[in-house]
Amino acid sequence: MTNGEIERLGERIGASSTISPEDLDMLQSYRQTFQTPISQVFNFLLKAARNIDKECIVTYRIKRIDTIVEKLHRFYEDPNGKMKLSRMWDIAGCRCIINSPDYVKLYRLLKVIEDEYGPNIKKTDYVKEPKPSGYRSIHIYVKDKQTQKPIEIQIRNVELHNWATLVEIVDLLYGTKNKEYGVNNVLGRFLYLYSHASDLKEKEFVEMLRSERKMKIFEKMSKVLTGNYLSIRRQWLKQKKIGSYFVITANKKGSEIVSFKSFDEAESSYYEKYLANRDSNIVLTHLNMPNFEQISMAYSNYVLAMHAFFDDYRILVSKKMIQWLREGAYAKFIKYFKYYNSNVKCHFENLSIETNEIESCLNDPEMPRNQLMNWLRELRQRLKLWTEETNALFFNLAREIKGRRLIKWLVTSRVNRLVRAVSEGQKTLHKNRR
Repeated sequence: MTNGEIERLGERIGASSTISPEDLDMLQSYRQTFQTPISQVFNFLLKAARNIDKECIVTYRIKRIDTIVEKLHRFYEDPNGKMKLSRMWDIAGCRCIINSPDYVKLYRLLKVIEDEYGPNIKKTDYVKEPKPSGYRSIHIYVKDKQTQKPIEIQIRNVELHNWATLVEIVDLLYGTKNKEYGVNNVLGRFLYLYSHASDLKEKEFVEMLRSERKMKIFEKMSKVLTGNYLSIRRQWLKQKKIGSYFVITANKKGSEIVSFKSFDEAESSYYEKYLANRDSNIVLTHLNMPNFEQISMAYSNYVLAMHAFFDDYRILVSKKMIQWLREGAYAKFIKYFKYYNSNVKCHFENLSIETNEIESCLNDPEMPRNQLMNWLRELRQRLKLWTEETNALFFNLAREIKGRRLIKWLVTSRVNRLVRAVSEGQKTLHKNRR
């Protein structure tokens, strides 16, 4: 396709609410021209990133058809100028997730990319200057050396990645568009506050707790993700041979994951699925040496598996409970400990459902036993972590109320329900050890 044909295609799509079958086929053909360039950039990035962090995750994807279309529509009436399809620099993108909480390795990798593709590459540092929504990541735009096609590279650490995927999961579950439009509702405000959780003022922290409880984000995510996780894990286990290309479909009803050995097979499947169900989120992605843990982290917003939010948010809130008790803010403690209790109880119940699913899988002769045992070990570790951290909370609570009879009674009466929930989780853990 010539540049003129590409521009006219983008104009037609941006100006119309519907796309003709011919234009859809042209857009699909245009997407496919990025396969070789993105593969070359990916191979460089994979090697460079693993020299810096051996446990990093590097993936690539070609932008979804519906996302390209939506972007052309969104910018068609932009007073600063229409979005030109040939200048959409993020049609093909690589992502590197550094397994480190600090930002030092991010900038080391950025320097390597600059050395490879030249100092004049385009880059936007949302780590130093976050978006108003709270989004943080480093975006770099390079040109493949052979074809000169633009490729986007995103680099972020695990913490930043978990927040970004949390936004997309919330959008999927609630039908919102916080990723595109930022803080414009209760959910967007919660996500913004959560992205700054360690630096929040007292009033803002309370607002975050209230927003979460109003929308029941923790409970809804736990319920949906637990149910979907069981389904997606079964799908993974039943695939006899795992390729390195994946087509993942996600909607409110659940997720589907299928692996392929070649890009062409995966791309053909992607296009068929898109034509059959344009309301679903469908992505084609590549991982060099995939395993379930990697793909569920890299694409948790599609796989809808377990998310770090459950651990991180619970620990964040439990520390605040101790602080309020220590400072004598008893009214806040009593009120918001009820929120904490509901979330912990809900998640323990869902973890118990997972243990029953594993037991069912163990009786299925089609399931590979070694992978099932790995899954069981993972679950035991999660249950153990939750139990240990909740017991640590009980210990710290007991230390703070020591010698204060009235406060002891107020705290103990509210902790009893949580104790029962943890006890049930412990029983489940012991059951699965036998």
